[in-house]
Amino acid sequence: MPDKRGLQTLQATAPLAGGVFGTLVAANMRRYIYKIKTANQFAGPNQLNLGHSDDAGATHTDIDYIEHAVQYEMWNDPDELKEDSAPLYIIPEGSQIYLETDAGNIECYFLYEDAE
Repeated sequence: MPDKRGLQTLQATAPLAGGVFGTLVAANMRRYIYKIKTANQFAGPNQLNLGHSDDAGATHTDIDYIEHAVQYEMWNDPDELKEDSAPLYIIPEGSQIYLETDAGNIECYFLYEDAE
């Protein structure tokens, strides 16, 4: 069980056009995402597509969709990160986190670790 105090952070602005964020996950490793917090910056409904890409965003695989109804609406999962919390998402080796919106920018914050 990993020590949650040693998790790394990633802050990113998810754009309408989509893009990759963070470093490439090393060979024989996975990126375990334990927490995500988002805030809609668009003045209206907006959807965040979260996924991963192994070719700098030319293609990607979506793993979750997060809906925001109004500007500045926040989404926080989990509310409280516990020592025995399981990862929410797993990004495979050779990939990066891929973020895309359907209307405008969404600010994103992740807590993660890379491990075997």
